[in-house]
Amino acid sequence: MSPIERALLVAAALIACAAPIVGLGRTDLWPPDEPRVAEISREMSESRSWLIPTLNGEPFIEEPPLFYWLQAGLYRISGGASTVAARLPAAAAGIVGMIATGGVAWSVGASPLLAMIVLATAPEYWWMTRSATPDTAAAAATTLALGAFLAAWQTGRRGVLAASALALGAAFWCKSFLPIGLAVVTIALFLAGAGWGRLRIRDLALAATGVAVLAAGWVLVIAKELGGPAAVFFVVTNHLGRLVGVPTEGHTRSAFYYLPNLALDFFPWVVVLPTALAAAWRRRATPGRWFSLCWAAGMLLVLSASATKRAHYLLAAYPGFALLVAQWWPEAWRGRFDRAARRLAIAAMVIAGPVVGFVLLGVRGADVLAIAEEARATPAAWLAALRGSHAPGMAWLAAATLALLGLVLLRADRASSVAGSAAAVGIYATCIELLVTLVAMPRLNPLCSSRAGAERLGRLADRGVRVVAYRLGGSSALGPVLFYARRQIPEVKTVEALRTELVSGPTCAVIRPGDYAALASVLPGSAVPTAALPGFRLTIVESAPGLCSVDPTEGRRGERLERRGA
Repeated sequence: MSPIERALLVAAALIACAAPIVGLGRTDLWPPDEPRVAEISREMSESRSWLIPTLNGEPFIEEPPLFYWLQAGLYRISGGASTVAARLPAAAAGIVGMIATGGVAWSVGASPLLAMIVLATAPEYWWMTRSATPDTAAAAATTLALGAFLAAWQTGRRGVLAASALALGAAFWCKSFLPIGLAVVTIALFLAGAGWGRLRIRDLALAATGVAVLAAGWVLVIAKELGGPAAVFFVVTNHLGRLVGVPTEGHTRSAFYYLPNLALDFFPWVVVLPTALAAAWRRRATPGRWFSLCWAAGMLLVLSASATKRAHYLLAAYPGFALLVAQWWPEAWRGRFDRAARRLAIAAMVIAGPVVGFVLLGVRGADVLAIAEEARATPAAWLAALRGSHAPGMAWLAAATLALLGLVLLRADRASSVAGSAAAVGIYATCIELLVTLVAMPRLNPLCSSRAGAERLGRLADRGVRVVAYRLGGSSALGPVLFYARRQIPEVKTVEALRTELVSGPTCAVIRPGDYAALASVLPGSAVPTAALPGFRLTIVESAPGLCSVDPTEGRRGERLERRGA
């Protein structure tokens, strides 16, 4: 590798790894997960109750509190809850995960910079690095744990193995038992194929005991603070129930759920992933290849066998995918199938870039959502919708610019430079991600954010209007309302209690749209028109016309509202 190629690869890695933290505050927290997690941390920061997380004042024990501690600490340091403070821990963890992946790549004989580029430009990893949820932190801790385990296997050093156990314990305290299960599967498969290395069975048993103690500590906290049934819920219902598919836990999906998801979530590298997997299998006698294969394929197979699935559950496997691609990429110019896979990935990227640029700048935000819905129902429907849109000149300029960059990418690939080609793909993918971050997401924000309606409810509550929630409890839909209203909202659980609230004085009731449709005929008051609160996913029932649909800061109208509330 020439000095110029090395410098280009370093620059591409730096750009790709820094891109996910650009514009963290450009959009509000998007439901359902981001505002729910951010609200739990806000309540923790305000109450200074650090052991048991709460949502709307009720215990929320699906996950241990480590990530909530990080968010709540930033809230206190920065002067209050905010979008940037909520997202910063995940962004920092994402960068740590990229660096850790580079370290593991070095230990298995792959290019660290290339592995970091692949991981940073994987859309799912990039998206979750920008999301105020504990998934990226758990994935980064799992990467540190597996990387330290491999180093301990190679060297036999007890301190490194202890560090692996500590990192895996941290992953548990971010995301419960899922990281432990995935890491154990990876380690077990690796040891079965590669042997014990320089590990001592006693040391490995002590490390496993340490992880078990760290996990048991949280279960004991739950049992002490909330009682035995709560601990049983955490261990049995919330984990074994999800594994076997208890209907009340939701997200039960087909065994093939992750395959189509990877087509988008690991694009464009997914095109070469099967070839990289095949190459790793052929060289499985090499410990580095076998480790990457166990990491990626082992986690994918286990999660596919689980009844409950969500796209971000697979996040811990993405460093394994990146390692496979980084190990294979130098071979992509040798065999016929390898060359075909590489060229197909480059072609897919060159074609997708201008299309994505055109759609992001040429279609209105509302139309983008409509096109996405039509595409779900009929895969070809988005083409008709796209043809019917009237694109401005900026859309054509973006498409033309990305097309020109695509030509540069093709030129770099034809130069048969391993570093140059990988760097070009990384920079091209990063340009598209920045376009999404700085242009597309802010345009969609008004349609996806509940901030305006929630802040209005908060201001109304400050002026004496009662704000209540009907049978929402720990619902994720309530998270945005709580976070942006900056308050907990009392819950009513019966129709009679809701009627009493609405007739006893100025009241705004937050209710699911389906529940309101069933109860509208027996409830006093009326629903605030959805057009008045774009992006608000719940229905607001007002006890008097205009009570909740008028912002109390709007001059005389606000003064009239204050008199009505008095």
